[in-house]
Amino acid sequence: MKKASSFFFIPRETDSFFEVFKRVRLMPLYSHPHFKDFNPNLIEHKDRCFVHIDFDAFYAQVEQRDNPKLRGKPISVGGTPDGKGIVMTASYEARAFGVDTGMSVWQAKKICPQLISIPCYGPKYESIMESIMEVLQMFAPPEKIEQYSIDECFIDISYLVKNSSSKDINWKEALRVSRQIKSKIRIRENLTTSLGCSYNKTYAKIASKLEKPDGLTIITPKDKPIIYRLPVKKIWGIGTRIMRRLSIYNIFTIGDLANAQENVLRHEFGINGIVYRKLARGEDTSEIFHKQTHEKGISHQHTLTTLIYKSNDIQQEIRRICEYIGRKLRDKNLVTGYLVLIIRYENLKYAAKDLKLKIYTNDDRELFSYAIEIYKKLPPPTSKIKARLFGLMAGDLHIDNKCVNFDLFNNKVFLPYHTLDELKYKHGEKIIRVGIST
Repeated sequence: MKKASSFFFIPRETDSFFEVFKRVRLMPLYSHPHFKDFNPNLIEHKDRCFVHIDFDAFYAQVEQRDNPKLRGKPISVGGTPDGKGIVMTASYEARAFGVDTGMSVWQAKKICPQLISIPCYGPKYESIMESIMEVLQMFAPPEKIEQYSIDECFIDISYLVKNSSSKDINWKEALRVSRQIKSKIRIRENLTTSLGCSYNKTYAKIASKLEKPDGLTIITPKDKPIIYRLPVKKIWGIGTRIMRRLSIYNIFTIGDLANAQENVLRHEFGINGIVYRKLARGEDTSEIFHKQTHEKGISHQHTLTTLIYKSNDIQQEIRRICEYIGRKLRDKNLVTGYLVLIIRYENLKYAAKDLKLKIYTNDDRELFSYAIEIYKKLPPPTSKIKARLFGLMAGDLHIDNKCVNFDLFNNKVFLPYHTLDELKYKHGEKIIRVGIST
């Protein structure tokens, strides 16, 4: 049975509220296509049709669907009952007041006093997405579907909409199939979606944003002028900082970027500059992405509800993060040989250190021991500057072959971690925990 990503999260607080309302832990696979994802034998796709499915204010829409009293009201999802935390998404009614993703709940309620803040129910949202993925498989096999994040996916429907004689894309048929996808999702989950349909993934993703909510936009090769008029920030992977750097070269629209000189972009952004230009020009030849091998890294960060600085509290927090990473590694049958520990302080500054491990492991106790070793090299939080976030990244991953090198000088006790993980999955987090000495 596939485990929801939020299953691995370990609540910090003793209140049962935090055991139920776990945050979504499924993150995007990558920010935008990389140069290595392009087909070197193609300049652009000629006979492909991709659909990008974007769920309209997904978490907020689900909560309004499930609670009629919330419909038509400004709501946000994320945060705790006492108003702490961040906005993970906001309904369109709340967005009209300026409430946006990433904003603190306190700040959101300041600009929208009538805002209703709903806790994030990660397992529910993930189960809904699993149901929707089943709907998409009515239109294409799994290898033609890419779940990009918890509320976004791509589907390659090329084989459904090609003309039988010329093998060109029949865009009228593409429109019909796209409408069917919207309809099937609406029937299955009673949720609206915005779809973008185009001959490459980048334009499909841009198109899905043009008619929100509940929209459907098709961008054919003849529609480049529509794309070129849009601001450059609409390009996949270009955020505020990149946009500012582009503005130095008078690049403000996608058309400006498409017509910019390659050598200028390469000098400013390296290989990513070439990627940005290709995406703008419609030369994204990347395909539906699937991990052919295991991940290159597993990470987990947790923003604390209550800031901490005492040694015991910090060790408890690092321990929970190590347990999360350990369970993720074991679930994927992996071991790690490299760790990076990150601390974010009350003043929003970061500190991080890494460590090459002496052994490859997915043992919670060993991960904790190495993480504490890294922590001792970092500036410790104080009563004046407390810690607000801890994170751990495990890299240098390899398949766990269940073999170990015996240590003649330490009497190590091996624990049946996989069995313990299954007990927690069936009976809850509190059923059993491994004691870790400090």
